[in-house]
Amino acid sequence: MGYPNIVEAYGSLSATGLAEETTFGTPVAATSWQPMTGNTMQSDPGWFSPMLMQGLRDAAVFNLYGEQKNVGNLDGPLFPSNAIQLLVAAIGTDAVTGSGPYTHALSQANTLKSLTVEKNIGGRQSLQFAGAKVNKLSIKAPAGNEPVQVSADMIAQSVAILTSPTAISITNEMPFVFAEATLTLFSHARAEVTNSDINIENGIKETYTYSSNHGPSFLTPVSLKVNGTIDVVWSSLTDSTYGDFTNMQSGTLGALSIAFTHPGGSGYSVTVSMPQVTLSKVAPDVKFEDVVMSTLSYEASRPLSGGSQYSIGATVVNGAATAY
Repeated sequence: MGYPNIVEAYGSLSATGLAEETTFGTPVAATSWQPMTGNTMQSDPGWFSPMLMQGLRDAAVFNLYGEQKNVGNLDGPLFPSNAIQLLVAAIGTDAVTGSGPYTHALSQANTLKSLTVEKNIGGRQSLQFAGAKVNKLSIKAPAGNEPVQVSADMIAQSVAILTSPTAISITNEMPFVFAEATLTLFSHARAEVTNSDINIENGIKETYTYSSNHGPSFLTPVSLKVNGTIDVVWSSLTDSTYGDFTNMQSGTLGALSIAFTHPGGSGYSVTVSMPQVTLSKVAPDVKFEDVVMSTLSYEASRPLSGGSQYSIGATVVNGAATAY
């Protein structure tokens, strides 16, 4: 056997494209691109073979196909506009105002947008996942030499092959870093934060029907859960600003806001707001060769009354003139 008679593909030439669908499951060409660290979307055709007693020891005789699964994670930095469709699709709807820069107000909706996700493989061919919805989305902002990270757990209805990938077009902008972050908890600015993460879980339910297709007919966001953690340099159990343990024990309810803002003229930003959170766990961590740190676990809830009747919302300021 000789050397392989193929031309290798470069992982660095791969890309992830996104586009909002007008009709769920009807694919559209990518209009936005996520400079990515990873894309694990793949298709499981649902092969199975029932083990039947029929005078044979072979466990697999009948090659059958049931529920097709098209799932995976999209990972990359948080930008003001590149792949911001993921945040919109995780929360609900967008209303845009302004004349540049433009302000996008993201609010909760019972029906979530579906996306077409294009997985460009080495710049050679693409897998096009249609009817993709955000099952979970996480934003992590650790202090360090790395950008703020977004990870989206996707579930799609179908997949097709593009022999000619869509041309890659990335908006010329910078991702956010921790030094551009501000966090406000219970009306107090917390400059001692070293890390935070936000988790949005939409509880996507796959429903398969007699549609003559193996993919799910419906991908329904049946629930919404929002939570996360905040790592801080510990200073007090009881202080009015930093006494997180006392707030946990007292069942304090209040707002949490995490904002990422580019300095300078653009003012481009992404702000995630939760009008009501409670601290479910406060864990001071004592180590001999470190300052005392504390991890705050929080749970968001929808207020019973008042003007903020939602668990999570967001505001995006960027150069996109039209609503997502």
